[in-house]
Amino acid sequence: MQAPEASQRLLPTLSEYGRRGWLRLEQGISLAVARPLVSLAVLAVLQWLAILVYALTVRHNGWLFYQGGDQIWLLTTGWLLGQGELGPPEVGYGWPLLLAPLTWLTGPNFVDAMPWVICFNVLVLGPLVLFALHELASRIAGAAFGLLAAVMWVVLPFAVIPLFRDDYHERYIEQFLPGALGLTGLADFQSMVLLLVGSVFFLRAVETRAAPEAVAAGLVAGFAIGMKPSNGLFVAAPIAAALVARNLRPLLPFGLALLPALLTLAVWKQRGFGSLPAFATEETRLALGLVAAVPVVDRYVDLDWEHLHENANHLREYFWSARLLEWAPIAGTFAIARRSAPLAALLATWFGVFLVVKGTTLLSTVSSGSFFRFLMPAFPAYFLLGVSILLLVPTFGRRLAARWPAKAPRPIGRRPMIAAGFALVVVPLVVVALVRPIEKPAKAIAVDTILTPTDERIDVSVEADGEARVVTWSHPSVGSSAVFYRVYRTGRNGLEQECLDHGGAKECSLEMVLLGTTRERRWRDGSPPPDVRYRIGVAANSRDDETAGDVATLSEPVESP
Repeated sequence: MQAPEASQRLLPTLSEYGRRGWLRLEQGISLAVARPLVSLAVLAVLQWLAILVYALTVRHNGWLFYQGGDQIWLLTTGWLLGQGELGPPEVGYGWPLLLAPLTWLTGPNFVDAMPWVICFNVLVLGPLVLFALHELASRIAGAAFGLLAAVMWVVLPFAVIPLFRDDYHERYIEQFLPGALGLTGLADFQSMVLLLVGSVFFLRAVETRAAPEAVAAGLVAGFAIGMKPSNGLFVAAPIAAALVARNLRPLLPFGLALLPALLTLAVWKQRGFGSLPAFATEETRLALGLVAAVPVVDRYVDLDWEHLHENANHLREYFWSARLLEWAPIAGTFAIARRSAPLAALLATWFGVFLVVKGTTLLSTVSSGSFFRFLMPAFPAYFLLGVSILLLVPTFGRRLAARWPAKAPRPIGRRPMIAAGFALVVVPLVVVALVRPIEKPAKAIAVDTILTPTDERIDVSVEADGEARVVTWSHPSVGSSAVFYRVYRTGRNGLEQECLDHGGAKECSLEMVLLGTTRERRWRDGSPPPDVRYRIGVAANSRDDETAGDVATLSEPVESP
């Protein structure tokens, strides 16, 4: 008879503990919501610490993490801009424009620039992502849900690691995460940040019908297009949101604010190529060496659905549950639509258009890991759609928003708008219009199709040793990153480089013979032809692998005695 009595006394005790625990949790949430800046600052510090632990444990070479190749082209273009010159504009103008002042301090070697780039991405742009995600999520289900989304953004990149198959960890952890965390010199991370901020401003414009917010959204999205022209896919998202909200008024100031960036991009391409590739004939593209630009246009028109299906199959092969990845954005769209139909349309269209266009390109494959990098500019949209599945619980979203409602954002002041217009419109257009297309063939040369800068600080000397030639060299320190060297020499035809002059920036490719790779600063060339010239390429990569990696800088040519 005593056991039932003890059980009856225990149940009220447990219930009391549960109520006390919930009250304490509610008080903690209320405290965090009441001080959002402090809460997000704490999260930013935790994110920095998590990235620091990751950076110290993942394979790296000093400040070099897995990149992808384009970082050298971007840095070289930025260095040329800093010298007042315009190189072949295969990349957008946005990231090189930001890199240009940095190269005044570091020089043309991307290895020297990486510490500064990583600090900017992680310490400045990283917290900006948290603040923007917090605001978007707060518009969905209140301030507490905004903080929850910010917490999940910090945790999820590392929490999903066990969900990938073991043999895929290298591709996810070593090849993808560095870019997603801002540890590379590519423009994908910056594109993601810009599109996220642009979506915040446009949502404000839809909700408040304020023209300044729509202009701000257009300015930021325009600069994102200047960062990577493919970011123009994002424009479909604001249009969808405005249509669903039945409020087309923000589209006019948004579109007008986009025009200066499109004009700057057109001037950038026209001055660099001598014509606009999008309007050039096939014969002109081939003559200009713009074959690489042709598939880009084709991919926007001819979508390979079979390739997208193949990527979906690979997700099922490498991830714990492909169905979870595939249905999360669909379920999230439905959940957000119950709270805010315009925001649901914005996020679903943002992610959907990138998935359809980028996921169907032949270069985008799950098996290689490039699929996730191609979709990186749309990750915030996918993330918010996935997190919002929690709101499918009946009445949960409504009660959450009622208990901790989101605060109305402050309107944009005149001074910030003027500053944004000057930084994102006036400066890029003036710089692009004033810089002169590169004329010196030796200034930047394509080495294995990658535009590589010539660094006059690499001191090369050649001495005769009988019929042999001994090449020695020195160069400035590159910090903690280990480098190796590639030795080039002109062949019997004496050809050093081949250049195309099509009315824009000269496009020159290295035609010298690769003699070999070494870690020593000395090379003995046994029996070279007479009157040869030598160049030294300084190369590095995250694995410190001599058989991989691209040349970061190239010396000026030196004639043999």
